[in-house]
Amino acid sequence: MNNKKLWLGMSVSLVALGATLAGCSNDKKEGTGASPTSTQAAATASQKPAARGDITVSMYDRGAVPAAEGSYEENRWTKWINQNGPANVKYIPILRSDSTKKFNVLFASGSAPDIINEYNTPFRGSLYDQKQLLPIDNILKFMPEYQKLLTQYPQLKKAGTKPDGKIYEIGKVKEATPAHILLIRTDWLKKLNLSMPTTTDELLAVANAFANQDPDGNGKKDTYGMNMSTYSEQAINEIFGESSSSTLLAWDLKDGKVVRAWDKELASLSFKKKLYEGGIIDKDYINDKDGAKAKQDFLNGKIGIYVKFSGGWYDFSINDMATLKKNVATAEIAPLGYPKSPVGTFTGAIDNPVQMTTVINAKAKDPEAVGRYLDFMMKPETASKIINGEEGTHWKKGPNGCPQTISPDKSKNEVGYALDYEMFYSSGTDACSFVLNQFNPGIPAEKAGMDMYRDVQKLYFDEKREYPGIALGDHMPVYPADLQLINTTILKEKGDLFVKAIISGDKYTAEQAIKDAQAAYDKAGGSKLDEFMNKWYAENKDNAFLAKDAMAVVKSQMQLVK
Repeated sequence: MNNKKLWLGMSVSLVALGATLAGCSNDKKEGTGASPTSTQAAATASQKPAARGDITVSMYDRGAVPAAEGSYEENRWTKWINQNGPANVKYIPILRSDSTKKFNVLFASGSAPDIINEYNTPFRGSLYDQKQLLPIDNILKFMPEYQKLLTQYPQLKKAGTKPDGKIYEIGKVKEATPAHILLIRTDWLKKLNLSMPTTTDELLAVANAFANQDPDGNGKKDTYGMNMSTYSEQAINEIFGESSSSTLLAWDLKDGKVVRAWDKELASLSFKKKLYEGGIIDKDYINDKDGAKAKQDFLNGKIGIYVKFSGGWYDFSINDMATLKKNVATAEIAPLGYPKSPVGTFTGAIDNPVQMTTVINAKAKDPEAVGRYLDFMMKPETASKIINGEEGTHWKKGPNGCPQTISPDKSKNEVGYALDYEMFYSSGTDACSFVLNQFNPGIPAEKAGMDMYRDVQKLYFDEKREYPGIALGDHMPVYPADLQLINTTILKEKGDLFVKAIISGDKYTAEQAIKDAQAAYDKAGGSKLDEFMNKWYAENKDNAFLAKDAMAVVKSQMQLVK
């Protein structure tokens, strides 16, 4: 949560997910004076408060709790939860940077917590494979908040259901946002008398002009047409409809079968090779692991088409844009939709709006207490308290009805560390948490950022464009250990071959790199991945969370911000 924002993005509507556990009705007829029937007595008994159970819950240790607040095990919010919630909760801190290793140790020793909060999809999949998880089907009756959410967003049920047909994973709905956004210097377009590119050939030509025709007018060849470091390379993949990354191979659907997207990989690799050979990108792009240098080049006015990573749009449009304008007063930018490629016209990948976060230990001694705790934490009023803090102390209602931080420093110290206690809460059901509601339209710079993001949504959520890939990365099937080893081997060899093709000029063509990668794929046992993927798709295509399901979430959320 960015507590320095005037409009608090991670806010919670007190009515968005309101749901209560319905009690049985009393059938006693009016005026009879009859004593309650046995059915009525049972109904009355069922409404009695459940006994408080004892549960353990994992909590990411990010080292963010100020000393004055206590620890992740005990602080103002853990005390509040235990005082007001339905169970006695003991929190087990898990170092975020080493979480899966720690969980493995805890499971091996039989001391893993009842509730495991963990973002790592393959790890959660491995727990299912090892029969370490409890299905939640029988405890959903204690979780009316989540039942309502499953009805509102059936995609959550799809994403949480395992091959045996039972629900094992609990997730949250977030605002759908583009994973990558192309931003173009429109002042450079005007200076060089160029039009906004609509095809990949035009994109290449514009990027080449930005790199080689001195758009900043300083008489030096010191500008780049595009950036291509780490995540920005994934954006180029998406332009050509393939979703490969450092952990995922590119898959496609043809005639109802899952196939490797070799044709799309050839198209994207050929484009990258032209960017490199034309001096359009930084020749040392491979060493810009986190994109920090590319961002600095952009802020210094040296990149014409900038690939921005998802997230932090408010900070970018207010702070980064101010830095760019300070460095280059004439700089103007606009979002650029992915141009038409020889293999189709695509939208960008979407930052996962249905994120699975939580599983239950099969050895949990009190599943009912687990369910009641999760239900309590999912209540909007509970989540609002923990995410935003106390009304009047940490926040007040802004003109748009959404929580507005009173003191950013106070909220950072007293509230900011608590967000992971609610890591399974669905903020995406509340428009107050959306990007557009982080802005104050009464301030010109903020209105400009808000208007530009509306343009981004129009371009990147265009239903006429095809989604790049079968499903979002988090929802691709998890390989068993032997196939994961094959996948890792193939990714390493393919990556090395592709880099060699990009930087070797005529000595090593993109076509040869694809042929060599295909040979390496076959040698490593890629046919086993083909078989696994097709079996998964054949058995799960009607139930799995696929690209079309993500777009359905996008469509429903867009109705909230009209």
